[in-house]
Amino acid sequence: MLPTLEELTPYLVYATPPLLGAFIGYLTNRVAIRMLFRPLKKWHIGPLPVPMTPGVIPSKRHDFAVNIGEMVGEHLLTSEEINHSLTKEAFQEHLYSLIETKIGSFLKKDLGPLTSLVAPEYNSYFAIGYKTVKYQIKETLHSHIRSEKCSGIVEEAVSDWLELVFERQVNEIISPAHRQTMYQLIEENLQRMFLSSAMESWADEFVASKVADVLQSQKSLEDLLPQSLNNLIIDTIRYQTPKILDKGARIIQEPEVREKLVATIKNGIEEFIAGLGPMAAMVSNFLSPELIEEKIRAYFSDKKEEIAAMLTSEEMQVRVTAALTERAAVIIKSPLAKRFEAYSPEEIDSFSHEVSHQLVMLLRKPGTVKNISRLLKDNLELHLKSGTRAAREVVVDFVGPLGFEDAKSKIKGEILTLVTSQSTMGLIDSMIDDLLDDLLRKPVGRLDSLIPAGVRDGLYRSLQTMATRMLTSEVPGIVKSLSIRNIVSDRIDSFDLLRLEKLLLSIMEEQFKYINLFGALLGFLIGCGNLLIFIIR
Repeated sequence: MLPTLEELTPYLVYATPPLLGAFIGYLTNRVAIRMLFRPLKKWHIGPLPVPMTPGVIPSKRHDFAVNIGEMVGEHLLTSEEINHSLTKEAFQEHLYSLIETKIGSFLKKDLGPLTSLVAPEYNSYFAIGYKTVKYQIKETLHSHIRSEKCSGIVEEAVSDWLELVFERQVNEIISPAHRQTMYQLIEENLQRMFLSSAMESWADEFVASKVADVLQSQKSLEDLLPQSLNNLIIDTIRYQTPKILDKGARIIQEPEVREKLVATIKNGIEEFIAGLGPMAAMVSNFLSPELIEEKIRAYFSDKKEEIAAMLTSEEMQVRVTAALTERAAVIIKSPLAKRFEAYSPEEIDSFSHEVSHQLVMLLRKPGTVKNISRLLKDNLELHLKSGTRAAREVVVDFVGPLGFEDAKSKIKGEILTLVTSQSTMGLIDSMIDDLLDDLLRKPVGRLDSLIPAGVRDGLYRSLQTMATRMLTSEVPGIVKSLSIRNIVSDRIDSFDLLRLEKLLLSIMEEQFKYINLFGALLGFLIGCGNLLIFIIR
């Protein structure tokens, strides 16, 4: 059975002071905490302001915001602390992951032409920029090509190339098959040249001029012909004379030849008799034509063996050979002008024309062209050692060492002139235009298919390093320009009071609860102390 109020009254006297102290302690702490935030505005009783209003936080909100801003800006979010945080492994991993995700997703896109990647509103700016880039590329290339540095590079490259070319064998530059084609072309051109009407005119002019020069210069065959050819003529006469005499001895024995000789001798005697004047009639009575012809024919008939033996005798051959060689030597050494004194200009022109005609006919013979071509080919191949000689040696043989060096200098100069010429610049400009236009029209495609995985990873790492360096180098300036202290102060100062109260309570609500309980405990202990004093008294 529960005790009645009357039965508990004696005990309430002792319980009341501690309980009342606990209540007062709890209530005063709660009111004090409440007064940190309330009232939100200043209270007035009539014209008089109520002390302790508004609450501590509302009345000191600006000071609170300034202090919080100073603490965050000067001590918490400093540039040193931010830089230190940027170098931490967790941030670096996050930064790398972010770069890999963003850049990787871009690389995996199937991109169209560059123009399709530009927003429509920026097309005009892109076109201007594209033209500017092309112009800058062209001007840069032009300046570089015309610079002394580029000229030196070109000259050195051409010089090295020429050295390599001239050190190679002729066969490596012009193969035997190609040389054969060249010889065939030479033969065809010679044939075409010899058959042309221009060749006849040239031969006429050439022979006429040479004949005129010879006649005016008083030169002999000995002066015009090589000594070896002069010797060859004399030696040929010596060698052929015995054969000619032997042939003549056999020819004389032929009836037809004897008849011609008889007729010739007869005509000669008749002309001699006719030239005697008044005595011609008397002589004709003694030497009639029939008698002369009979006597000559009888003489040849009786003496043919003796005539043949005489012609083939060694003495006759020596005498005839000596006479012919002597006469030939006189002809060779005498001026040709003397030989032509008896001829008129028309006859000399006719002679020159005939010589030129015979020369052209000789050149136009199929065998002549082939022989000349073969002679050129054999001599060239002999000189080239069948293509095994170095090209340098062949060129030096043709133009000499100084000519070779001069040729190299001219080649380098011509190539350099060609490289720096306006036409080359125009060609380069056209190539740049075509290349860039094709590049602009060509779809970019997926960049990840063009960039190997290792390169992509290196790209990500490079961007990570660049971003970290940029952030760490720019953080002090960013922090200073952002003025975190003022941002925090202004932000807290602009907070709604209820929101600020809720924010602070969400942080310290648990601590305020213990403060209230501690006030109750303290009031209870004070009440217990008062009760103890009351009992002791």
